[in-house]
Amino acid sequence: MQCRAGARASVSAGGEAYDHAIWDGGGMDIDGFWAIIEGSGRGTDPIERGERIERALAELSVEDLLDFQDYLDEQMSRVDGDLMGEAATLILCGCGDDSFCRFQAWLVGLGRKTLDRVADDPDLLADEPEVQRLAERHPRDWTNEEYPWFEKLEFAAVHEYERRELDPGQIYDALRARDVRDTTPHQDREAGDRDPNEALPRLTAMFGGRMWD
Repeated sequence: MQCRAGARASVSAGGEAYDHAIWDGGGMDIDGFWAIIEGSGRGTDPIERGERIERALAELSVEDLLDFQDYLDEQMSRVDGDLMGEAATLILCGCGDDSFCRFQAWLVGLGRKTLDRVADDPDLLADEPEVQRLAERHPRDWTNEEYPWFEKLEFAAVHEYERRELDPGQIYDALRARDVRDTTPHQDREAGDRDPNEALPRLTAMFGGRMWD
């Protein structure tokens, strides 16, 4: 399970372009997964960032591609559950199931350290500059670059698998057939009885009082 070593992406950040190695190859493991995510350029245009991820995935073997999707599912499951759902609802001014999945992918896109911090305490999202920039404006005024969704990441491996196999949905059959990694069970977002004002005091202060026409 090898990909060509030294796949690189030219990332623009803060007005400066830099050449960033996104993965040096080898069998896909959790470190390789995060190397692809973090090497794609947090804070850059999500479409361009998604394309950098897609180019990295195009270098992978089928087994490594399935591993990547396994790791993505595993990391997204860490930020599932009722309290993170409440956080997404506050930030987005409402959040359905599809929006929540895109929000979870966006959280993964914030990087390993951030995901580790907020998985157990969603209120710590208040520390993230990407969240702080959203607090004072209506969601309709957010730019595409700011919007807390990352649909390109959510479906990157699926689209690459379909491109190779020419059979939409086959990646899910392949993942079920492998059954090699248990993900954390998804929690019922409606099951919690905690008051979000108490559980998410900082996010509530930032987003809870907004009144939009």
